[in-house]
Amino acid sequence: MILRNAVSLILTATSCLVIAACQAERTPESLFGPDAAGKLVLDGLLIVGRPLPPVYVTQTVAAVDRDSPRHAVVPDAVVEIRQGDRVFRYARDPDAGPFQYSPPPDPPEVVPGTKYVMVVTARGTTARTTTVTPGAFRVREGVVLDQRTESVQRRLKTFADLAEGVFLAPENRVVYKAGFLEARFDPIDVPGYQVGIVSLDRDAEEVAREISEDSPDRTGSSPAIESTEGRVRLPWFAIYYTGRHLMRIYAVDRNWYDYARSGAEAQESWFGGLAGENFRRPLFHVEGGIGLFGSASVDSIGFVIVEDP
Repeated sequence: MILRNAVSLILTATSCLVIAACQAERTPESLFGPDAAGKLVLDGLLIVGRPLPPVYVTQTVAAVDRDSPRHAVVPDAVVEIRQGDRVFRYARDPDAGPFQYSPPPDPPEVVPGTKYVMVVTARGTTARTTTVTPGAFRVREGVVLDQRTESVQRRLKTFADLAEGVFLAPENRVVYKAGFLEARFDPIDVPGYQVGIVSLDRDAEEVAREISEDSPDRTGSSPAIESTEGRVRLPWFAIYYTGRHLMRIYAVDRNWYDYARSGAEAQESWFGGLAGENFRRPLFHVEGGIGLFGSASVDSIGFVIVEDP
């Protein structure tokens, strides 16, 4: 099934995240590849340095079920996230949506380099999945490269330098299609990375593109990449609007990495792809169910897109 939280995170590459753009409903079409109806579906993403987030628990339903959203609800699950000896008991939160289970009040921040276990029990069935959070991750710098020589033309100010003031810095005004915009970081011990681009100005004008699109998205993401050299270059075709943007880079765990490579609905919105990265069904790391319980460390650079007068 399409994982509501996972796909919104992976597609915006932002925390609810990131990592916040979570839709409230799943659809009957969101069920993909189940072995049988009634299989538990776990859906949660942890972001290092942010509080334990809500998670989403559903069950698979038959493809011919005309009332599948209602039948996908699991109202009586026992949901726990465990960190060492600590156990965080989640409670169903129907006011936030029929599938959401929320953490206890004042949830702790997610810790880097730590194992978290999600355990869900419902109707005598238990599903279990584990993530080990990545270490702390920081983007070292953003640069604009000369299009011909690929030498550094300008270094962008970072959030560490100016916080939200990066959007006012002259160095962070980037002319659309002039050179290359590249983020640089020290690689950490993770399977891979994912890049998200977010347009922040709702009233921004569209940039002049060779191929126009109706109502282009303000968010998008790359495929999962290894980036062992610690450099990620933003393709211009991922930019649709002028104005303020965030380029978010996620250092992701194995669960997130495998799902991002294999989930069909995530692949449909990639702004770059790899030949052969098509899977018959997503790669799940859930015992007794399906779904995604993953984690990531994230950092970003901010810039303003302008068009050449």
